[in-house]
Amino acid sequence: MGAVVPNFKEFQFKIEGKVGEEELTPLTLPMARLAEYLTDLAAIMGHKESVHFITTGDGSARAIMYVDEEEEARVTSQIQNSARGAGPRHANEAYKRLDSRLREDKAVADIVNASQSAQVIEFPGRRTDLPQAYGPIRERASLVGVLKRLGGFDESIPVHLQRADGAIFYCEAAPGLAKELLPFYEKTVRVHGMATYYRENGLWRLDRFRIQSYDPEPLAGENLSDTIEKLKAIPGSEWNEIDDPLEELRRLRHGEDAQP
Repeated sequence: MGAVVPNFKEFQFKIEGKVGEEELTPLTLPMARLAEYLTDLAAIMGHKESVHFITTGDGSARAIMYVDEEEEARVTSQIQNSARGAGPRHANEAYKRLDSRLREDKAVADIVNASQSAQVIEFPGRRTDLPQAYGPIRERASLVGVLKRLGGFDESIPVHLQRADGAIFYCEAAPGLAKELLPFYEKTVRVHGMATYYRENGLWRLDRFRIQSYDPEPLAGENLSDTIEKLKAIPGSEWNEIDDPLEELRRLRHGEDAQP
């Protein structure tokens, strides 16, 4: 019997911008620059054995890729996770790097699943209004949350913790330490390590958290309301004078001007 030929799904990466007064096309975009975009794109899509570059499209600067049909969902998931900073570390960094290239080229782009006529993600590129930022600042810190995800293929294993108010912390750990955390899955755990922060729009944002150790026993689960009641029970606590503690926590987390 002959070899089984896989079915493919077509994905497209399309850049829209100008070089001087001319639209970006394969003829106006230098090959070296296109190669940089494709290198980042390969890291964002991942699953290198199942993603195949076919050609550049006519007209705009458009790269056409075929993805093995059985890997369509996994490739799509990794692309979307990289845009949220929730994918493998190399994919998250590639997304930021590619979007930065677009800003330099005064362009925007998107990835489309042409087989479904659906946009997978977009890169804001030149549309991004970059505020003044500070960082990175690294310091030792601790996090508490329910262990929601553990596993991956990088040298640093992704570890996702969910705080009582629903916020997700995207952390990483060495493979050996990640394996030790397996018994804590779906339990509340306190981890310790090195945090990297950036300040944007007047707010500090946790960019990375490298787990280096953890408390040996899971913490007793409690919801946010239980935590607030404990704060109120502290003698002299100012929480007793706050009409809406949940709104106050939201304000402290997001800033004065944040919308509910």
